[in-house]
Amino acid sequence: MRLLQRIFHVGLALVTTVSVGCAPMRGHVAPAERTRAEEVADFKPVQPERWTLANGLQVVFLRDAELPVVKGRLFVRAGALWADGYSVGTTSAMGDGMRMGGAGTLSADALDKELDKLAAGIGSSFSAEFGGVTFSCLSGDVDRVFELFSDVALRPRFDSDRLALWKGQSLEGIRRRVEDPSTVASIAFTQIAYGETPYGRVSSSKDITSIKRSDMIELHQRFVRPDGAMLVVTGDIDRAKVEALATKYFGSWKARGSAMPPPPEIKDEPTPGIYFITLPFQQASVKLGHLGVPRFTPDYPDIDVFNEIFGSSGFGSRLMKRVRTELGLTYGVSGAIVPGLVKGTNYVFLQTKANSVGAAIDESIKVLEQLQEKDPGNEELSERKAAIANSYIFNFSSADEIAGRVARQELLHYPADYDQTYLPKIESVTARAVSEVARNRWNPSKLLIVIVGNEQALANLEAERAKTDSPLRNLPLSKLRFNETVVMQ
Repeated sequence: MRLLQRIFHVGLALVTTVSVGCAPMRGHVAPAERTRAEEVADFKPVQPERWTLANGLQVVFLRDAELPVVKGRLFVRAGALWADGYSVGTTSAMGDGMRMGGAGTLSADALDKELDKLAAGIGSSFSAEFGGVTFSCLSGDVDRVFELFSDVALRPRFDSDRLALWKGQSLEGIRRRVEDPSTVASIAFTQIAYGETPYGRVSSSKDITSIKRSDMIELHQRFVRPDGAMLVVTGDIDRAKVEALATKYFGSWKARGSAMPPPPEIKDEPTPGIYFITLPFQQASVKLGHLGVPRFTPDYPDIDVFNEIFGSSGFGSRLMKRVRTELGLTYGVSGAIVPGLVKGTNYVFLQTKANSVGAAIDESIKVLEQLQEKDPGNEELSERKAAIANSYIFNFSSADEIAGRVARQELLHYPADYDQTYLPKIESVTARAVSEVARNRWNPSKLLIVIVGNEQALANLEAERAKTDSPLRNLPLSKLRFNETVVMQ
């Protein structure tokens, strides 16, 4: 699914732009009469080579000698969702600290200087589901950089001074959340939708202050394991060299013999309603929606087409056309169904003037209801399906993206034939299937509506709710405070 690609982003990407109208395979010249859609449908990206080390680490390799550069990424399937018992933010501190805090025999400062001398880059991070380490270097320096890369992955030092620096930066970021209404709305929506589950946890200053170096070491030992991990290498290097480097630096990495446990469950549904946070912004930020579907429900192609028509395609979407272009009620608006690991979210996000917040929400809901009540027209359906097909090739714009895509799809448990069947499935989506998604996957009675705005926005909302035909009329209104995170009043 197109939106799933936003879930998993680790490391640098070498992007070589290609035109959708270019020949889809090297050495192949498409006949002049072939349409762009036909060329895209016939596109077959080169497949990377794969093998597995004795400890279970999978290696994905794709040679690309266009530039004298080598890139690598170690993908690890673990993250904050499995960090119960630790302060919120400890997983992020551990992920960032693997690179920031020095590694192997090098202190943090020494590692910085060594990489600067080599004009190379190494990064590390962990999020809710995944973590990893990346590197990029000139092909002539790959031996030394790969050694440093393995040290960052397997032997981080977690320097205490760098942890203090990280805490200071994180605390400043938390302090400044309240300055951005869209950030406040997104945090509040996440907390309300997912509640006290690991999916709804948001770090506070207290959490960050209490993070301990010993906890970071424990999480690293628990999370960073070869079982299920994937090493991706691309660039100006041959397979024999990659095999030698992987064996030398990761071959002795001890397997745990067990996978990470299943992800945490989400048992409870949040209480529908309107949640208003009063802050002195001239414009109101709104995020509305409810919990959604897990990944790869059978109708995932229908969902993708629905998203394009409804709200994920910018100015081509119904939300943008109606609420912004025709009515002028928002500065920007988008919406989609975003599948998740256990439960995703359906959302609409918009920003509007304080005196139009009620109307903007009402009209956004009406756009959804129109899709629930009537199938989209054939012309609109064809245009949106063509947009999906025409942009699909950009998922394969470089060797690094192609090989990384293989790893991401396996770690996210994509269907084995996903890329081979995606475009045919999109093409087969019917207008009726799109409206069925709108009816079956959205439930207006379950809406959570988070609004961040001033007193004028609140007054406008209350006036809108007083109207007998408003979809907001029967939703209870709660006022919340925001102090780093949501505080119920």
